[in-house]
Amino acid sequence: MCCVCFTLIFSCSRSGSGLSDDGGDHPVDVNDTTYPVIRIDRPVNNQVFNNGDTIKIEGNVADNALYRGKIKITNDLNGLIINEQAYEVHFIQSYNFSFFHKTAVTVATDYTVTVEYEDHGLNTSTKSVKVKVNP
Repeated sequence: MCCVCFTLIFSCSRSGSGLSDDGGDHPVDVNDTTYPVIRIDRPVNNQVFNNGDTIKIEGNVADNALYRGKIKITNDLNGLIINEQAYEVHFIQSYNFSFFHKTAVTVATDYTVTVEYEDHGLNTSTKSVKVKVNP
């Protein structure tokens, strides 16, 4: 018997993010109070994959002045980052992201796919979905 639980996580923060620090050499708009809006089209929450499948992470992020972002896949059991991709998209207002990960597991494994973007006002938004990969 297989039981699948799901959690959809969305969060926002201001004053910088957990994104890698670049030394602060980008312009900061202190008047920007608009948070990036993230939409994850693929995978859907609680989607099940088989060993060898490719997890396609696709969606869109919109904001008045995007700066940077990242997509990461984390193993829920041990917290290890399985794969990660960073993006810099200076001052773009809408960006379609796409990232692919080929699965390789020997036991059923739960992952969290997290998409995080920051704008030039240091407003950060995060959205996550859960997936399962079966051997």
